Amino acid sequence: MNDKIFYNNKGAELSALGKYDEAEANFKLALELAPGDYFVLYNIGFVLLKKGDKKEFKKWFDLAFDNASMSTTPDALNLKRVLALDCGLACFDAELYSEAEKYYDIAFSLGESSAEYWNRTGVLSFITEKYEKAKKCFEKAVSLEPEHADALYNLADTYDELNLPEKASDTRAKYSALVDGM
Repeated sequence: MNDKIFYNNKGAELSALGKYDEAEANFKLALELAPGDYFVLYNIGFVLLKKGDKKEFKKWFDLAFDNASMSTTPDALNLKRVLALDCGLACFDAELYSEAEKYYDIAFSLGESSAEYWNRTGVLSFITEKYEKAKKCFEKAVSLEPEHADALYNLADTYDELNLPEKASDTRAKYSALVDGM
């Protein structure tokens, strides 16, 4: 199993350096040593996204999620939620918004309801100009975690988009007080 870890880590290092073909090759070597490893499958999909392959990555993300879904560990449900959020974020970063929404919806269907989930969903809604939905998401994030700086910042911008200047100003004041106090 150590060889799998070596190749997976080497793939991650190469990916960080922008050497995506070499990274992919190392991830695939790791997968040969640990067939079905959800983390390695995710990494292959992630590096394919980085390479610009906006079709093939989906197969790998779905395989990662399917294999994580077969886990019987006590933390399996949380693992699936985190993986769905990570797949969603990777798709969002690649500007594949409908795919990001799909993975965020999967996370929600598995019981994900953290402030970070609501913030990410809000960002996706904001970027796709669904400002009312974004507002609700950011408000939910802040209600769950009042000191979630990103959600406060995003909520203020959303209030601006919705022409709610007083709410935007109040929220910016909360954000400023929070970051100034850090």
